[in-house]
Amino acid sequence: MSPLTLFLAKLIGLLFLIFSASMALKKRDMVATASALVRDRGLILLGGSINLIAGLAIVLAHNVWSGGVLTVVVTLVGWLLLLRGVILLFTPSDKLVAYYEAMRLDQNYYVYLTITLVIGLYLSIAGFAG
Repeated sequence: MSPLTLFLAKLIGLLFLIFSASMALKKRDMVATASALVRDRGLILLGGSINLIAGLAIVLAHNVWSGGVLTVVVTLVGWLLLLRGVILLFTPSDKLVAYYEAMRLDQNYYVYLTITLVIGLYLSIAGFAG
């Protein structure tokens, strides 16, 4: 396993774990923040830019599709961040709001939290186990 794969797995894994813990403790705040964020074009621009930068950094440094599950998951997360950044930057505001509402964050909140937690656990454990 490459040192870069292990570093990115630990970084992304811990980020997802911390974020899922915050989600678990502050559901009402998270739902309200997400709802406000998707309606604020300036914050969408900022979030899209951050996702684009992070995704490009991972894809440019770690575009590896072989070498085990961990390697592929790290690469896939990079591509998903890149894609999300592009979508946030180029999708009209009304379409983003419609997509957000279709996600039904309030009703499916714990599904999204669980996905974030599971990916975070996997990446952290695999990254630190090395």
